Amino acid sequence: MTDAARKFGRTASDLDAYEARAALTPDPGKQRRDIADRADLVLLVERFYTSAFADDLIGHIFTDVVHMDLAGHMPIMADFWQTVLFKAGLYNRNALKVHFDINAKEPLTLEHFNRWLKLWTATVDDLFAGEKAELAKAQAHVIAGSMHRRVTGRSSSQFSTISTRPDAEEASSEQRRES
Repeated sequence: MTDAARKFGRTASDLDAYEARAALTPDPGKQRRDIADRADLVLLVERFYTSAFADDLIGHIFTDVVHMDLAGHMPIMADFWQTVLFKAGLYNRNALKVHFDINAKEPLTLEHFNRWLKLWTATVDDLFAGEKAELAKAQAHVIAGSMHRRVTGRSSSQFSTISTRPDAEEASSEQRRES
């Protein structure tokens, strides 16, 4: 298992779990290298969005709901992923606000986020293998989990589902009243 997989593991949300590919046997006929630079990220996001635009479940969100200009969006997404994977500091926008705006036009469901992750993971796996590739998939799961929780009105924290036992909550309330 890679360091990225150990660090990020699951999303602790309703999203499909991240599974590291490091333990899987690679296709011997397909030599893939790791994500190394912006050119790799441009290739990745172009290939991903090409498949996302054509997807039966989420494609219409990009084409009919958002009317996304794919050519104009590519540098923004390359900045985003270059910042995520290489700490480049190039992305200064509010990705959450964009997704809130989309959600206001058409509710983004768990199924939408899972499809996005499935397409993203398949695209990364098709093109690349290595630590940065694993990090790109792991971070996508963390980000998607946070966004899904936020657009559905929950805390962005993956730990927000941790709660106190009802009997412990009652005891705590009673102690506060007594003091």
